[in-house]
Amino acid sequence: MATTTIPNNTNSQIPLSTTQAETQSQSQAQNCNIAIPDYAILRQQNIDKINKYYNSLLSSYTQNYKDYSNQTASSNINDRTYANTTLRPKVQNYNSQLINVSQSMIENVNQDTDLIMQQKNELVDKTHNIDTIMNNIQLLKDKDNEMTVLSQARVDSLNSSKTSAEDMNFTTYIYIGINMLMVLCVIGIVIYLVYSNYSVSGNSNRMNNVHRNIMINK
Repeated sequence: MATTTIPNNTNSQIPLSTTQAETQSQSQAQNCNIAIPDYAILRQQNIDKINKYYNSLLSSYTQNYKDYSNQTASSNINDRTYANTTLRPKVQNYNSQLINVSQSMIENVNQDTDLIMQQKNELVDKTHNIDTIMNNIQLLKDKDNEMTVLSQARVDSLNSSKTSAEDMNFTTYIYIGINMLMVLCVIGIVIYLVYSNYSVSGNSNRMNNVHRNIMINK
């Protein structure tokens, strides 16, 4: 009769999931200051371990189930008794372990999926934040360009006002000079007229005196 040694169901350890193994590896790497392996390599190594463990269980289960089927079909009562008392519990134990491994793999896949979705949501949030920051940067650039244009416009307006003020001052000085010249001309004309009237009046008086003197001498 064929016999097969099976691991204890309560003490057997199922390989860790990819994320659990990576977390443990990162923790050990931080404690021991060891470089962390590449994620893809680490994931493949864990998949290989899980497949190897599962295939080992499946092979043992298949062999024991085959032995159990052969022994139960035997005409020897001892073979049938051995099949029911020894092989059947082994087959059931292997079957339970296969189910547990399958459930653990499903849970690990779901956990990895949840972590991927969490990372996706975080990536979406970070992308949104980056877009917001880029939009704010663009708004600041546009505002800076607008302020630059306004500043240049103010500088141009100030320069134009300064030029206009200088032109106005120059024109004002010209007007003042012309007005002063006209005032001087008016004053000169008034003085000339007053002086001319005084000279004519004096000549008239002298002519009158001469005429009187002539009349007297006659």
